[in-house]
Amino acid sequence: MSDAYTLVVFGGAIVALVLLIAKFKVHPVATLFVIVTTLGLVLGLGGEKTLKLVTEGFGSTMSSVGLLIVFGCVLGKMLELSGAALRITEEALRWFSGRKIPWAIALASAVVGIPLIADTVVLMLIPVVSAIAMRSGMSMMRLGPILYIGAYVMTSLVPPGPGPLAASALLGVDLGQAMLYGALVGIPGIIVATLDLLTIRTYVAPKAEYVDHLPAAEGRAGLAGRGTGTGGTQDADGTPGTQESAGTGGTTLTQEATGTDTGAGRLPSLRLSLVPIFVPILLIMLDSYVVDMVGEKSSLGGVLHFLGAPLMALFIGCLTALPLFGRDWRRKSTLNDLFEAGLKLAALPLALTGVGGALALIIRDTKVADGAADVIRDMGLSPIIVPFLVAAAICTITGSNILGVMTAAAIMEPLMAGLGISALAVYLACGTGAQIMKHANSSGFWVTTTLSNMTVGQGIRSIGVASAISGVTGFAILYVLYAMGLV
Repeated sequence: MSDAYTLVVFGGAIVALVLLIAKFKVHPVATLFVIVTTLGLVLGLGGEKTLKLVTEGFGSTMSSVGLLIVFGCVLGKMLELSGAALRITEEALRWFSGRKIPWAIALASAVVGIPLIADTVVLMLIPVVSAIAMRSGMSMMRLGPILYIGAYVMTSLVPPGPGPLAASALLGVDLGQAMLYGALVGIPGIIVATLDLLTIRTYVAPKAEYVDHLPAAEGRAGLAGRGTGTGGTQDADGTPGTQESAGTGGTTLTQEATGTDTGAGRLPSLRLSLVPIFVPILLIMLDSYVVDMVGEKSSLGGVLHFLGAPLMALFIGCLTALPLFGRDWRRKSTLNDLFEAGLKLAALPLALTGVGGALALIIRDTKVADGAADVIRDMGLSPIIVPFLVAAAICTITGSNILGVMTAAAIMEPLMAGLGISALAVYLACGTGAQIMKHANSSGFWVTTTLSNMTVGQGIRSIGVASAISGVTGFAILYVLYAMGLV
């Protein structure tokens, strides 16, 4: 079997993968299974060996990442249902005021977006952001996409989000490095994308259903009458000319927008809200960067290595989230039902990751990787560009950043040795490429566009452009690190 035939089949498999998901709307898990088994048969592995490799690839991947994804999804669900995400947002708004409010939204979204999927962050916090828009006169065409983009970037690059968690496992990347370098590459992308969104001058009012119940505020009549119109007077920063952009206390806005009496302590404290997010990160970082210095065989090193193992660290994160529920932590609704909700959330990432592991094993066994690496070298492309382009193509065509980073990681894992590129560099390239670009085939695009009261065109101008900017910015940072030999 010639290398040319192998590469043509592999290229056709990728095209078929994208078409089945994007055009024919076949479920990603079913699509990946069909592609993996067909690839094995067409490349001459035979039915028995193909199924054996699929089972082995799925099983080995699940053994390394299965419980990680489960605990990560359970942790995210606990932060969502306990009100911790709202508390973090509330405190971020307390620290910022006036024209700095968009940066408070970006900060809160980035922090909450570490364990939560971006769509969930928007669904949770859009009432608060809508209240801010009404009170400050800022456009939802700015604030809605800013709310989305912070979480979107972090959930594409930083574990324990299901996409980056699965990609790091598929590539064999140390989780501490994935967290540290993911944030290093992702945060500049959030900043640059937010700066771009702040240049938007089109005014879009919040949806009436989010603000009609709020107390009367200055200029509210003007806001209610605008809808999604782009007319009306505007000042230099895109707010209506009839209003001044003024900050409002985060507590009042959160309470009014969500109907939660924060003064009565029904939301957890900021300290309790942040602990479940940063304790697992801290433990994993200690294992990655401190254990080697103190020695794994020492008493301290042994303890840190055990507690900082990703599986144990994420489970400890779930335990530290129990106090968020106050006295209700002992109830069945917390100890059992909430865990089941997390398991349901983990089902899709688990299945995608397992079949992705099977795809990587098929590619390795059929020697596709060797031929592809040779072609890439002959073309003179920088190896770091390849995973970026693969992830960008999958995300743009299918509309899923999670599918983009996971599938690109599965495709690239067998190619790493031939290309002479580190697993960390491939991981970061997949994570930045998987941000490009959100448009009308994405659930996150529709959630943010609809709830922010924007038209499709306004959504593409704001969310689509901002996601492309964040991905390109992150990749530029990565390219510098790669050129310097740091990744």
